[in-house]
Amino acid sequence: MKHLAALLAMLALSACMQFARESADEELIRTHPERFVVITLHNTEGMPSPRAGSSPRDYGSAMQYAIAPRTRATARELATHYRLTPVREWPISQLRVHCIVYRIDPGESQSDLLRRLRDDARVESAQPLNSFGTLSGSYNDPYAGLQRSLPAMGIPQAHALSRGKGVTIAVIDTAVDVTHADLAGSKIAVSNFTGQRTRGAAHGTAVAGVIAATGGNSVGIVGIAPEAQVQSLAACWSESSSPARAVCDSFTLAIALGSAIEMKADIVNLSLGGPSDPLLRRLVEHGLARNMIFVAALPTEGVAAGFPSEIPGVVVVDAVGHAHTARDVLLAPGIDVLTLVPHDSYDFVSGSSMAAANVSGGIALLLSHRLKVNEVRDVLAQTAPNGDSINLCIALAGPEAEQRCGGESRAVHITR
Repeated sequence: MKHLAALLAMLALSACMQFARESADEELIRTHPERFVVITLHNTEGMPSPRAGSSPRDYGSAMQYAIAPRTRATARELATHYRLTPVREWPISQLRVHCIVYRIDPGESQSDLLRRLRDDARVESAQPLNSFGTLSGSYNDPYAGLQRSLPAMGIPQAHALSRGKGVTIAVIDTAVDVTHADLAGSKIAVSNFTGQRTRGAAHGTAVAGVIAATGGNSVGIVGIAPEAQVQSLAACWSESSSPARAVCDSFTLAIALGSAIEMKADIVNLSLGGPSDPLLRRLVEHGLARNMIFVAALPTEGVAAGFPSEIPGVVVVDAVGHAHTARDVLLAPGIDVLTLVPHDSYDFVSGSSMAAANVSGGIALLLSHRLKVNEVRDVLAQTAPNGDSINLCIALAGPEAEQRCGGESRAVHITR
């Protein structure tokens, strides 16, 4: 028994040491992403992974690797040759590659290392570990109105035609507070890819509230698509200095995008933005080729640049009333949008993030009403010919818009 107790104590100590090492890596990733690189290796011999998301740490439940022996050997060779330390890894079955985040040696130049890696025939791709931020605006007048976005988009009339039933929306953001009283009747599932304990955060909860707050429950507000199935894919975490703001990185977003593709989500809401990212772009293009709809928030500078808004085929959204906005973007309410806050609270939130959430919910209404994926963006654009907000009642009612939508019809003729 003494030997068994000693062995258990040694195992416990080993686990603590492993946890401490991984926590140090995670802290370094958040504070100094320039100390890391993202590498992909060809992995054509491996079998597809049963679920997206696998690493030296636990991203949920125990997950099997689907990595070819030659790929494993190559990863070790690269680590030795370039003095790299693997801290995260994941087989991306959609791209037939194995993705690894390496910590680079102290004093090593990231740009020089990436140049050498890109010249190495064993490496499929090499890039920085980019950082991304959720796109929120500043708080404005809390008494400007309660859910003014609903009449602006013709939602009360649109709900008579569709409420999003049968449509899946993947919200890639911070974790959602699914215990909120106004989400009690909503269909929300949570997956956590951050490597941290799951806890509801402000940004993800606000986005999910706009999309899916329970309607008709005598509590709080009404979501745009209250009957849609929402998948909360937590890939971002709140900044300690500013809980309303959150950050993500290339790896966590890649896992979440892979998961959204794997579950065949109809819509992926990306209320975030950052630099161009080759790996993330490839995953989005993979989803677009499979008729998934990706909705992105326009960056605050008003230019569709960087990930994900620069990718052709992505539906880019800005808030109505922003002074500077790009051409060919959809407009939706994004200023003083009343939505959910963790711990059964509510608040007015502004920014293109909220506008994107309004459009994601609106697209769910159209898909549930049997509009085709390739029709959705054009139909929505036709409802706002003069730079107004999109109107879901007009989009759904088509030729009957004048009769069904009343004053909200704007005499727009929808062609399909």
